[in-house]
Amino acid sequence: MSFTNKIRRRPRGKARVALGGALVAVVALGGWAVHSSASSDAAALGQAPPEWAANAGSWPAHNYDLSNTRATTQTPIDSQTVSKLKVKWRFALKGASGFGDFASTPIVLNGTVYFQDLNSNVYALDRSSGKLEWKHTFNKPSVGPNGIAYGYGRIYGATETSAFALDPQTGKQLWARKLIRNNQEGIDMTPQLYDNTVVFSTVPGNASSFYKGNGDGIVWALDTATGNTKWKFNTISDGAKLFGNPKVNSGGGLWYPPSVDSQGRVFISIANPAPLYGTPKFPNGSSRPGPDLYTNSLVALDGQSGKLLWFRQAVPHDVRDYDLMIPSIIATVPIQGVQTEIVLVAGKMGKTYAYRADNGQHLWTRSVGKHQNDTGPLPRKIITIFPGDLGGVETPMALADSRLFVPWLDFPTRARATGLPGGIAGSVAGLKTGRGGFTAIDAATGNVLWQNKLPSMDFGAATVANDVVFTSTYAGTIYAFDTQTGKTLWTATAPAGINSFPAIDGDTLLVGAAAPGFLKNPQFQLIAYSLQ
Repeated sequence: MSFTNKIRRRPRGKARVALGGALVAVVALGGWAVHSSASSDAAALGQAPPEWAANAGSWPAHNYDLSNTRATTQTPIDSQTVSKLKVKWRFALKGASGFGDFASTPIVLNGTVYFQDLNSNVYALDRSSGKLEWKHTFNKPSVGPNGIAYGYGRIYGATETSAFALDPQTGKQLWARKLIRNNQEGIDMTPQLYDNTVVFSTVPGNASSFYKGNGDGIVWALDTATGNTKWKFNTISDGAKLFGNPKVNSGGGLWYPPSVDSQGRVFISIANPAPLYGTPKFPNGSSRPGPDLYTNSLVALDGQSGKLLWFRQAVPHDVRDYDLMIPSIIATVPIQGVQTEIVLVAGKMGKTYAYRADNGQHLWTRSVGKHQNDTGPLPRKIITIFPGDLGGVETPMALADSRLFVPWLDFPTRARATGLPGGIAGSVAGLKTGRGGFTAIDAATGNVLWQNKLPSMDFGAATVANDVVFTSTYAGTIYAFDTQTGKTLWTATAPAGINSFPAIDGDTLLVGAAAPGFLKNPQFQLIAYSLQ
């Protein structure tokens, strides 16, 4: 690991605050339970770092706020001005992996853009010019999505093995903490911050080992100042036993930051179990019989202790790689005439779900995209499955004015009870054939308000600026839609594919175009589109 401090340092008194998605899979049990209620000391719980409110006109966090709404009204970008967006600056990025160089969200605080690439390196750029202020070099590959968080005077992120904190003025490392148990595990998420706590999760995979045996997804809550453990929660119900066969099985973990409400509840979206599909010896995941809790589940935890409050499993005993990994969104909507806090979540099964925040009661489910051979045990013969490994909802949703905006993609997998012929590499060979879509859903009822189909897969998340919602495709097209009607208001063509998530910084839209896409010579860049 090396540290490079380039260009300039700002005075210490001016403390600057500062593909995504898993590539990795039968409906049986209902799978939910309520264990207890959160602490009643709501006023002191579920608080974002003070830097976030101070920088609400920029983009202070991966999903903008602790509710994960990815929506801002503190910008002049709207349906009347969005057509004026023009390129202001470009920052060149170097390729790092088959997924490109950038698969996260840039954050912007106090005039500085911060982001992490897929080699785990962290950058600080001047938001007006795109000029590099400093870079902390790790050069440790990540499959992503990764990313950084800023709060309590520090920047937090992770390599595939360790969580770290950096000085936001200089990029100097302040502390590091190894979290993985073995070489079958990794860390690929942007951390979340609340109440002087930073949350990370391991997953059963990394750049050299993906969903092999003995990979355990564990959530860690660390003290922001020291990196010391406050609590941890194993997303596998029997822990390191891994459903009774640790040599073969793995699963769980988080790919994105959880949401946190004002009661101090932390809502985590958990990934799939493995082996995916099955193996010749263990068809249809028979090495892990039962529902495989808490995989593919929305889980509510007490944010102070890590204690389980309730859980809701979307796909028990998953044999199709159907992670419920999209970051949950907290909303307050009318339910039978009463304003009620709910949690919205989605995943690679191509469905969105709504639950009550207090007890996990299911409210509605809405499918998006194409569905074919997507439930029940797999047959011995090869079949075509929609959604496939790269199907369904892969990247974050957004919420504004009780409207949920859902990016999705149609891309099939050819699989059978004993496995995936050709492996993951074979399943991604035909990315050009994939299509995408974008759906607006009433958050209270689950009713579809409008929907647009896209000519390429939507790995670009959803990001709202007033009455405009942005998304993008793997082919490299950026779209701005009217939030009320779905009308296309503006498009732009990037010089590379996009599997990262845009951010709104005042009058500027930041887009990371750093995936191979379908261009012969893609130019990987972080691009600032500005109204001025």
